[in-house]
Amino acid sequence: MRYLNKRIVSPHSPFMHFLVKICVLLNCFLCAAFTVSAQEYTSGPYLFSVSTLLPDAKISFTHNEIKKGLTVVTFVFNAGDSAALPKELTIKWSVPLVGIMGCWTPNGNEPRFIRMSSSTLSNLASQAPVISLFGNNSINRYTFALSDAFHQTILNASVNEGEARMNCSAKLILEKDEKAKNYEVSIFLDSRSVGFYESLKQVSSWWAAMPVYKPSIVPAAAKLPVYSTWYSYHQNFTETDLLNECVRAKAMGYATIIVDDGWQTLNSTRGYAYTGDWKPERIANMADFVKKVHTTGLKFMLWYSVPFVGYHSSSYERFKGKYLYLSDRVSAGVLDPRYPQVRQFIIDKYLHDLKEWDMDGFKLDFIDSFTNRTDDPPAVSKEADFLSLYAAVDQLMGDVKKALTAAKPDILIEFRQTYTGPAMLKYGNMFRAGDCPAGAITNRVRTTDIKLLSGSAAVHSDMLTWGYHEPVHLAALQFLNILFSVPQLSVKLNELPSSHLNMVKFYTNYWLANKDVLLNGDFKAFNPELNYPMLMSTKDNKTIVGLYADMLIPVNNKFADLDIINAKSSENVSLQIAFPMNCRIETFSCEGKLLQKRTLRLKKGIHYLKAPFSGIIMVHQIRSATQTIK
Repeated sequence: MRYLNKRIVSPHSPFMHFLVKICVLLNCFLCAAFTVSAQEYTSGPYLFSVSTLLPDAKISFTHNEIKKGLTVVTFVFNAGDSAALPKELTIKWSVPLVGIMGCWTPNGNEPRFIRMSSSTLSNLASQAPVISLFGNNSINRYTFALSDAFHQTILNASVNEGEARMNCSAKLILEKDEKAKNYEVSIFLDSRSVGFYESLKQVSSWWAAMPVYKPSIVPAAAKLPVYSTWYSYHQNFTETDLLNECVRAKAMGYATIIVDDGWQTLNSTRGYAYTGDWKPERIANMADFVKKVHTTGLKFMLWYSVPFVGYHSSSYERFKGKYLYLSDRVSAGVLDPRYPQVRQFIIDKYLHDLKEWDMDGFKLDFIDSFTNRTDDPPAVSKEADFLSLYAAVDQLMGDVKKALTAAKPDILIEFRQTYTGPAMLKYGNMFRAGDCPAGAITNRVRTTDIKLLSGSAAVHSDMLTWGYHEPVHLAALQFLNILFSVPQLSVKLNELPSSHLNMVKFYTNYWLANKDVLLNGDFKAFNPELNYPMLMSTKDNKTIVGLYADMLIPVNNKFADLDIINAKSSENVSLQIAFPMNCRIETFSCEGKLLQKRTLRLKKGIHYLKAPFSGIIMVHQIRSATQTIK
């Protein structure tokens, strides 16, 4: 090698060309030896190439055009004479690179502008198998999704510069221990020129119609504001602290308290070394405490980290040999749900605590830790009754839900991003944005991402927190950025300055008065590549707009009421009116103070209004006017 490094100085030398030819020939030989030529299938404009790495695999193909531009294709794989299907199956196709400006995936941590390659990795307990390629004005160009939300799947969309197309693929990774002879998967393909949010709503409905993903019933309490102890107290609180907060929160319109990590241990060093036994140490008499909480008028939920058994818990030795892996980072083992003893331990604990303490719900955390490793799970002993990890997680969470709802039909069960996909909708009824303390924009993006795929489920914000020294209009941004989801609040109410309390009261009351529009209306999310600078929801002739940047608000439909939330520093609010109307306009500060009230006639065209930072403009249509806007 030293000789070659000295003598071969040009990549264009004859010797280098010779080496390249040898490498190409060798690569072709290896590919021919270890792969099978792909099979091709056509559905309308789509040409699919399917590779199984199995010579005698049999594949059947069907397609169903639901409406123009909306097609579902289905592949059924059979191992043929082989013992089982291979671990990986790959389906490829391409679409024209026309009008595509960005790529939406369920992972809001990834940029949404167009890139050389965009992908999403999903499984039963993490993300969802869907990608939406969108164009200008947030219009759908190509959205595709998989019916299989259980196995690990990798969806990809890559730019093919040479052919001016987007190469799309779905890699399906079966567990090596499944020994599956047959496998079926469908692909949802939507090329309609509708809002990308409409296409994702269609994907959500497609999944929900499948019996295997039938969503849970959502209790009314799941769609009411929550007070959480996590950011406000972390692991350091007393019963008196929390009971006082319950009284204050109830008076402000909150319906439930979630007591987070810390109730099960007196240790306050964070980490999860003391989880797994779930014996109340910080709250000595939990049943009595829950009764006191109920006296304040709030419902009561407790936090549990589902898979973790801490190194310092008494349960740790009991489950030696039944862990998927050990994590020194969190000082806990991750239980292996393929063992019936593990699943029964978890179910029995939750059911016991529910009945013994008369709780109203559970915050079940870290479910994605069962499945978030890329390597195969360890081999199981004869005590296991599942080989498939995904099937075992499905069985565990299904049994948890069944046991808890049998004991209390309106039980509240909260999950946190990323385990908010279609399979998780079967087990939970509250889906919270991933942790982003004081991250108003991040909270907006994450709640919106969940909402676009969650149907009628209750989508919750990450807990709202901010610095108490902040100007009130900046603190208000935490609330306004999550207005289209259920607010979870986590500040010390007894320490908030009066202006902050006024703001929380005003916007909580506003949210309660308009929650049907905010949660259940026709929801539109614009410009994901810009972190959703405008959100909009309409129901029963009322529209609410969240304005997070200087955007032109289109007013194309007649309405009775239009509320515009000015969650930005500029006071300018621009409307493009499609029809003349008479209206009454009221402007409020973020503390709820009425700043201006007037009647106007808005002609067809563009109009400019003024609203304070973090304030609201309420436009009510009337039949007559006394003033004309200029």
